[in-house]
Amino acid sequence: MPFAHGHDFLDLLDTLTNQVRGINGMNGALYMNAALRAKIASGFRRLGGSELLTVDMAGKPTVMWNGIPLLDAGQRLDGTDVLPLTAATGGAEAGDIHAVRFGATEADAGVSGLTHGGVQVTDLGESHDKPVYTTRIDLYCGIALFGGKAAARLTGVLNG
Repeated sequence: MPFAHGHDFLDLLDTLTNQVRGINGMNGALYMNAALRAKIASGFRRLGGSELLTVDMAGKPTVMWNGIPLLDAGQRLDGTDVLPLTAATGGAEAGDIHAVRFGATEADAGVSGLTHGGVQVTDLGESHDKPVYTTRIDLYCGIALFGGKAAARLTGVLNG
């Protein structure tokens, strides 16, 4: 989505974070592609938003919007981006920004990790054809969105 002014994009970031009830730097993040994150950080600097380039709780320099960290969603084991950029009109590339508020319980009405029964370890004994012991470790896990206002997405953000 093209913008006449950088401030139009910042207004969209405000709209995105306002859609996620209670999101802040302690319980949430804005996830995106690394290239898109770098372009946004560059835009912050050019617009004079040096206060948006801050230090996080671990002392690491990071980019924040209203106290919410902008994070690279990373890559899969095969090296492809989790949130890839796609071709957009005019030959530019575009990506999505995901705003997420995390919670530890259903009552938090956030995005929560789930497990069933915890870690289960089964000793399968010594192998008959080589001198090794075999152990199976099972962990059933998932993710849940409790409440309709715990995550939101801004689509088609141009990286250009």
